[in-house]
Amino acid sequence: MAFYLAIVSPLDTPLFELQFASSKPAPPSSAASGSFPSWSTFSNGDGAAAPAQQAAQGEKHVLQMVAHAALDAVEEVSEGTASLYLKAVDRHNEWTVSAFIASNVKFVLLHDAKNDDGIRLFFGDVWELYVKASLNPFQTVNTPIRNPAFETKVRASAKRFL
Repeated sequence: MAFYLAIVSPLDTPLFELQFASSKPAPPSSAASGSFPSWSTFSNGDGAAAPAQQAAQGEKHVLQMVAHAALDAVEEVSEGTASLYLKAVDRHNEWTVSAFIASNVKFVLLHDAKNDDGIRLFFGDVWELYVKASLNPFQTVNTPIRNPAFETKVRASAKRFL
């Protein structure tokens, strides 16, 4: 199972991005042979893919495009509901887009497996981490978060819930 998290400012600029794979085993009903979708440029060990660094860079651009293209759908769905957690607001190939909106900051998660409760809990945890990071006097509002401790904590939350 693969995931891509983007935290987007009210001005639709990325504040934080993270691409990661789940530590939990994929459910048996999954049609994908690896942890990333079949159209992914990541190598599945067959040697046919590009070198890992080039593949990761190409994958990142696709994920950024999908996440930011889904922002319109996220805003559309959020207008019709009072809920902060928006599950499955958009789809692109094998990716499903879920979102969490709090104080005009959008947390967008691309995922290829269904885990609504885990994703909801993950969003709640990441929101709490974001609030703590934004309260840091050395963090400027609506600027990218470059704190390695923040990334470590987000990865730990992903490992726990996803």
